[in-house]
Amino acid sequence: MSNIFLADTLLGTLYIKNVYEFFEGPKLFSVTNEVDGLFVVYWIGDEEDFDKWIVLPISKGRLEHLERKRIDINSLLMYQEQSFCFQLNIPYDDSQKHVFNRLNADDFKSSIKFPKVGLYISSVIPMLPTGKLGSSIEFSTHEIHVEKTASSKEPLVLKGVSKLFECFNDLYSSIMNSLDEKDIMRPVSGRPGSFVLSFQADKMHQVEPLLKSLNELIISRGDIVSFIKRTKIDVQVLSALFENIIETSSSFELKSNTTDELVLVVRKNDAEFYNGVLAKMSAQVVGGYQVPQANLIDQVFKIVELKWQDKHLNLISTGLDDRHILYYIHAAKILGFINSNGSVSALGQQVAESDHDKRLRIAARSFESSHCGWAWITWSQAKNLSELDPSTAEAFLLDKCLSLSVKTMQRRASTLRKWVEALKPSYQEQ
Repeated sequence: MSNIFLADTLLGTLYIKNVYEFFEGPKLFSVTNEVDGLFVVYWIGDEEDFDKWIVLPISKGRLEHLERKRIDINSLLMYQEQSFCFQLNIPYDDSQKHVFNRLNADDFKSSIKFPKVGLYISSVIPMLPTGKLGSSIEFSTHEIHVEKTASSKEPLVLKGVSKLFECFNDLYSSIMNSLDEKDIMRPVSGRPGSFVLSFQADKMHQVEPLLKSLNELIISRGDIVSFIKRTKIDVQVLSALFENIIETSSSFELKSNTTDELVLVVRKNDAEFYNGVLAKMSAQVVGGYQVPQANLIDQVFKIVELKWQDKHLNLISTGLDDRHILYYIHAAKILGFINSNGSVSALGQQVAESDHDKRLRIAARSFESSHCGWAWITWSQAKNLSELDPSTAEAFLLDKCLSLSVKTMQRRASTLRKWVEALKPSYQEQ
């Protein structure tokens, strides 16, 4: 077997490049010849003695549009780049010669039944030289371009660039959470030119209108506080992105690879203009990632103890599935028991080696001094954790946590109530 579709034709030997539709064999695919000419081959039916195919010459750019699903199959066939194509008849009898018939545009349009408008290719699967199909190719949906400002003399460094990508990923995740949606950004490729990272995020199109509105606001130097309150963007995550743009002395651009349109542009002077007000607002609200979602405080202690003992966290050791294990690790990070890199902190070691009563006392003080705990105390006009009313958890989050959906907020409020009910009796004022 090989990837040769047809040898020794008037177009050269045709090698199958990528397969787009497959039913009992490839039915729509691209081919290339010895001099890198590109063609799309489309099956249009069969007769008693032969299969019928259309062979369309195609440019590299238009083929990429097909593969990225920027054009549908109907447009591929209906609106060709050249005024002619070929009908190829391949006999079932190998001893007979294939036949190429040149078709002008009018003859072609009258000779086949076109697929319906809006039907796009199913996938892009390369055919290997052995004739076997490879893994499906994933195309980037967007790309981020990071470039140093003209006045900066220092080059871009990996740590700074990575932090910017991480900050934007956090912003995207927080917006997805506010929409009760799940998606991840998957890097596809990087290329030189300052620094460009292409990535795939299947639901980014849902976020684009919001980011475009943010971009328009930045251009007009509009009121970003009102915008954040209205759109429920996580101000702390947005502030972190702006701070890192300033720190790296760079500009940040997000572009859609579907439309080639710039979605969001933040330059250093933009970030500096809004940095002060974002920092102030960040101190007054609670980010979704700062609110725990692990109900049982004793289970938090168990997770910390197991990690301190270097035990593997799984269903058998914890009684939790993988998703809930991550919730409890996150809760332990909020309390300062686990470091950001996943290791047990010094405070976490104390928890792991203490009896239950002392664990509760440590956790009570830790929650009080956490961003979420102290914001709740301040909002309640209480002196400390002992004066906190657990029943106010939902009202507090509705007022101060802008980035969570109401449904998620209600679940997180339940966790806060249970934590305060468990920790208040053990709280000791220093």
